Amino acid sequence: MYSEADRQVIDAVAAAVESLRNTMFVPNPATRYKPGGSTGNLAFNALHYEVRGRRLVVYVNEDIAPYVPYTNEPWISPRWHGKKNPNEGWWNRFAQELILRVTINLKGDIK
Repeated sequence: MYSEADRQVIDAVAAAVESLRNTMFVPNPATRYKPGGSTGNLAFNALHYEVRGRRLVVYVNEDIAPYVPYTNEPWISPRWHGKKNPNEGWWNRFAQELILRVTINLKGDIK
């Protein structure tokens, strides 16, 4: 069904996603499993990848982690008293590191 080149790309992306699950790019790894901290739900349950035709799509399933849009955005609610969201922009950092790791795995460039 897939060419050898397609399979190499799929495998490289899958390996990169798996290697990033437990890193700083998924919110709150420092607080994981501590009282009131992160459970790892986003990293271990909601982060998915799937092949769609000749594309491999990496996404967070919002049915599993409906709060995910708020983890990436600035905090604007008065509740936070002007504090900065410590996770703000994590998805962009995650995507950049994913691209870097896929490029290294494939020993080439992503265009």
